[in-house]
Amino acid sequence: MKTLKKTSAQKKLAKLVLEKKLSKRSIIYSWVNELIAGSKEFRPVFTRGSSWKYSTLFDKRDEFTNVLYLMKIEYTSGNDAPRGGRTGEFIIITTKIKN
Repeated sequence: MKTLKKTSAQKKLAKLVLEKKLSKRSIIYSWVNELIAGSKEFRPVFTRGSSWKYSTLFDKRDEFTNVLYLMKIEYTSGNDAPRGGRTGEFIIITTKIKN
């Protein structure tokens, strides 16, 4: 299992922002901050909207895994939906983040 210090993870995140590969306003940026804070499981496919007529499915899996690859963070992925639906996809971070 790979380890990474919080300070070096924050530096890598800042570098991605400076290189304009990631925006501070994006949901991916907030997920990476949660990862640095200690979260281990993420659901990159989610819905927005409150009705059957106006709900939208968002898939941020490729963007999130690309950022994880650029930051050299290891992860595993899977799907826990009973019929294999897209909203059951998850990413578990295997890299240990130290203080």
